[in-house]
Amino acid sequence: MSCMHKYRLGLEELDAAIDGVSGGIGILVEGPSISGKEAIVYSLIRQGLDDGEGVVLIPTMETGENVLASYGNTKNLRVVDCMSRPLGLDRLDSANVKYVNGPGDVTGMGVWTGRLLAEFSGRPVRLCIDSLSTLLMYSSLQLIFRFLHMLNGKVFAAGGLSVGVVDEGMHDQKTMASLRQLYRAALELKEGEDACYVRAVRLTPLPTPWFRFGEVIE
Repeated sequence: MSCMHKYRLGLEELDAAIDGVSGGIGILVEGPSISGKEAIVYSLIRQGLDDGEGVVLIPTMETGENVLASYGNTKNLRVVDCMSRPLGLDRLDSANVKYVNGPGDVTGMGVWTGRLLAEFSGRPVRLCIDSLSTLLMYSSLQLIFRFLHMLNGKVFAAGGLSVGVVDEGMHDQKTMASLRQLYRAALELKEGEDACYVRAVRLTPLPTPWFRFGEVIE
């Protein structure tokens, strides 16, 4: 069952260092707006699909069709699309993609995400919101906090993994502190001269070493 399942992050050295992530936990992917953040999110989603988990993704800067095209096996991938309608694209809900009115439609996102999570009842499931920073451009911190608290409650009760992505430099300390209340652990990102690095915090007794995971793109 999902409560015994160990979640992998799709980053070989980091996965070896933390020996899998137990269900019922939230991870905040935080760092500056660097090119490597997309690679981290891709690895997290790809690993869940490869491991046969249910994956629910809320991308705030990509259409559902583009997301599906990024992954080969989409049988267990569900997407809440926030972008197609604001772009004027006429799309109908499908098994894989559900449409809401935009990044500010928190109610619609909550309804569809809850239904999609329920599709994977009794199975390992991971939820990823990419990104929280975009949601906070359209709604108040208080509203987003309640929204995330509700969704994380559903994920944690199911023994799942919840991932939120945030551009750290866009927010003040109060906002970051509030988000960290909702996600017990973190993947911290930084950029070196020629590479991007990641480490896990609060998934092990001490932070892991920094691991290289991608090249810097100028």
